[in-house]
This record gives sequence, structure tokens and C-alpha cells, in this order.
Amino acid sequence: MRFVWVGICVAALVAALRGYRSASDFMVEEALALQMMALGFPASLVVWISFVVVGFTLDRFGLSLPSSSRPEMIATRFTFATAGYIQWFVVVPYLIRLWRNARSKKANTENL
Repeated sequence: MRFVWVGICVAALVAALRGYRSASDFMVEEALALQMMALGFPASLVVWISFVVVGFTLDRFGLSLPSSSRPEMIATRFTFATAGYIQWFVVVPYLIRLWRNARSKKANTENL
């Protein structure tokens, strides 16, 4: 499942990079952002909120996030993919193990 998920993320990025023509072609980047948010939901919301906060903070100092480009698209999507990967393949399995262990301990104490 892990390889399928990573493959879908890579395929979405490759498709977006092939369709991307210039900085004014923001629709391709927006579509990729929505795909990556769906793949990493709800962790992707944390990433998105972080980008909004960083953008707002930079704006306060007269700076801005990098303009749309292929490297920016790759870096941004890598961040979304990393958050999604950690969520689905590190945190969720850990929580499932904790839940199963708690259930088995409870069942063992009830059987005594």
C-alpha cells in the first residue's frame, strides 16, 4: 500500500510538471495542491495552514513566498507528501498498535 500511495503522489507531480508551462499557469499548480491535500488529509491541512502562516509572516516584513516555478512546485509537494507519508505510514500504524495492545491487555485482565 505504501508503494501505491507514493506512486500516486509521484504520478500526480509528474503529470503536473508536464502540464506546467510558466508562472502564470497557476491552474496546474492548484490542481496538484488539491490532489496532494486529498492524499495527505488531514495532515495536509496542517501543512497548508503552516504555509499560510509563513506567507502572512513574510508579508508583514515585506517579503513573500517564492513565485510559482517547477522547483517551488516540487518542494511544496514534497512537503505535502512527507506529511501525508508520516501520517499514513508512521503515525496511524503506531496508533493502531497502541489500540490493539490496549484491547489485548484489557481482554487478558478480564479473563483472569
